[in-house]
Amino acid sequence: MGAVIWEEGNKCPNKDCSGHIAIDYPDSGCSCHINAPCARCTSSFLVCNTCGEKEPEDETSYVPVMAYRSLGMGIAELYCTNPSKDLGNGKRIYDYDYDSSSGSTMVCRGKYEGPVTPQDIIDALGVGTFGKRGPFLTGDKTRGSFTYTKITD
Repeated sequence: MGAVIWEEGNKCPNKDCSGHIAIDYPDSGCSCHINAPCARCTSSFLVCNTCGEKEPEDETSYVPVMAYRSLGMGIAELYCTNPSKDLGNGKRIYDYDYDSSSGSTMVCRGKYEGPVTPQDIIDALGVGTFGKRGPFLTGDKTRGSFTYTKITD
């Protein structure tokens, strides 16, 4: 048996249904005016018009978002805006970035998932040349955010 093709107008893939696939947009929830395209507008809205079966969401792999960051004097660098590090045993840090505007420190801020400890973050991000402050974890034991300062000069 081949893969089911979800396309508007096709017959419903449910064997006991005689309906057809149609687009059914939700009434609200769009936030494209803040950050387009929003999750609501990029989700699939293909639904059977008789039994209500919905198209399954695609399992998409992690794709980093790249952007340019100004370094001053007209120089820019390409960097990952939402990096992720798997720390093993169901632990990871993600959506972290650093601010090195002070010149002597790198302040790393991000999110964590799983039973992450401060030592896990130190092991993943390293220690500054002249030490560190933190990391400070906020949230519960399985999900939250962190702030970690590496002293570089």
